[in-house]
Amino acid sequence: MAHGLEERQRRARRQHAATSLWGVSKPLIAAVAFVLPAQASAQDAEQRIRQLEEQVRALTQELQAVKAQIQQQQAAKPVAAPAPETAPPQPARRAEVPGATSTGELQDRVQVLEQRIEQQGIQARFSEGIIFEDPRGNWTLRVTGRLQLDYRDFSPNGSVADTFSVRRARLGVDTTVFKDYRIVVEGEFANGNATGNTPQNVALTLGYFDIGWFSPYARLRLGQFKPAFGYEQTLLDLYSSFMERGLTQNLLQNLNYDRGLMVYGAAYRGLYYAASLTNGTGTNLEERQGNAQEVKADSKEFTFRGVTNFAELFQLRDSIIQIGASYKTGTVANSAANPYAAATMQTEARGITFFTPAAFNGAGTNPNASNIERRLRNAEMLLSYGPMKLQGEYTQAEYEGTRLSPAPRLSFNRKVDAAYIGALWLITGETYADFYRDGMIGKIRPRNRFGWGPGGGWGAWELGLRYSIFDGSDFSNSNPPNTGRLSSTSPASNSTTKADAYTVQLKWIPNVYTRFWLDWVRTNFDTPLIVNGRSEDHEDAVMLRGQIDF
Repeated sequence: MAHGLEERQRRARRQHAATSLWGVSKPLIAAVAFVLPAQASAQDAEQRIRQLEEQVRALTQELQAVKAQIQQQQAAKPVAAPAPETAPPQPARRAEVPGATSTGELQDRVQVLEQRIEQQGIQARFSEGIIFEDPRGNWTLRVTGRLQLDYRDFSPNGSVADTFSVRRARLGVDTTVFKDYRIVVEGEFANGNATGNTPQNVALTLGYFDIGWFSPYARLRLGQFKPAFGYEQTLLDLYSSFMERGLTQNLLQNLNYDRGLMVYGAAYRGLYYAASLTNGTGTNLEERQGNAQEVKADSKEFTFRGVTNFAELFQLRDSIIQIGASYKTGTVANSAANPYAAATMQTEARGITFFTPAAFNGAGTNPNASNIERRLRNAEMLLSYGPMKLQGEYTQAEYEGTRLSPAPRLSFNRKVDAAYIGALWLITGETYADFYRDGMIGKIRPRNRFGWGPGGGWGAWELGLRYSIFDGSDFSNSNPPNTGRLSSTSPASNSTTKADAYTVQLKWIPNVYTRFWLDWVRTNFDTPLIVNGRSEDHEDAVMLRGQIDF
């Protein structure tokens, strides 16, 4: 009888050892399968990644449940320890006993689970970047990058040179620690004028630190970032509806990125906001302190954006009904040493600069005008149902100041207006609302990504139409000096104060990481421009772009 009992115990131990070995081996086998040469299809690789992630999540959840059970038992009356002769000989074996209830057994289970999680090692995957994760969930590191290669053909010939260009080339690192702390650093390797004679170089675009103690209601951002203003500006260029943003974008001048702090979040489902306080000097610039007039302009730029998605608020499926508004205000230094000018306007094809205001100050040692109060207002609309989308924005820039000389002393207020309306259709049937998050539409994921082999599809195809207008008629050479006159542009020798533009676009999205654009843009000038000695009343441009990102 004793011999039979011992035999049963030996069989139980062998079965337990085999079960334990299989439990430890499964994630290791999955990890090895994940890094094998890419002879299997990408779909199989993604399935293995999901299986591995599920195993890590299951182990983590079991560990949390066991720790919670230990805390409950410690709060209650302690359970008597089992007698030495009946206790299992190994802690690891006690942890494997189903239905273990003693504190000692639960602590042993914690040790085993923690060891299993550690055996997973650092998890690596490819999804919205190259991602490395701690199996315990304490940190995540994401490496990102994107490359945009353009070709632009302009007509009439002789106005702007046709060119190949590197529009953007960026690399970044995005790290999250203990879920509440995030650090983002990104560099631009094609900084500069992509269609001019300025050599491109390397510059910092993003360098900020996020604190998410009260997420999703409020997060704090410190550093250099994009202050949220309007829809297109807030949206990453990776997700832009059109190859280039509308004429409204020109009014932001160099304020795409700025340094300061921002509070943002979701006050309620469908209600998003962002408020920032920044230098108001732009990318990679601190405030100038060259003279007393510049020091007086050190008050900070305040920016606010608020949007409401009524479809999300009322849980309307497959729809987006978003209305929003933005406001930006601040004082801009306007010293004689560094005079300030209002926003210039370039065509949406990044061709002719057709509107160039003169500076609000004259060169010299004494100020001819006060610093400028700059205010920008924006209204945005985003409507979508299924594969159809309509979006539009109106932006106004206002410049207010006082001319000090020549006499008499004059106060002035000049405005510039721009707007666009665009309609887009996902021909292949994807739904825009599926990719909507936090007040914006992100990457479009094709239903059937492109592939030549069996099961491959054609990716996603999108058709877009856009109409834009501009009005800068407040600026005129009939205005008194230093109050809002016009200057010459290059290659144009004069400015026009009104223009409109039409864009027709075809976009192909083979997969979530790749996009190709074909755009035709016509810009009509209200007053003909003298460009390289020739009179031009319009500009036509055909643009191509290939984009890849991770």
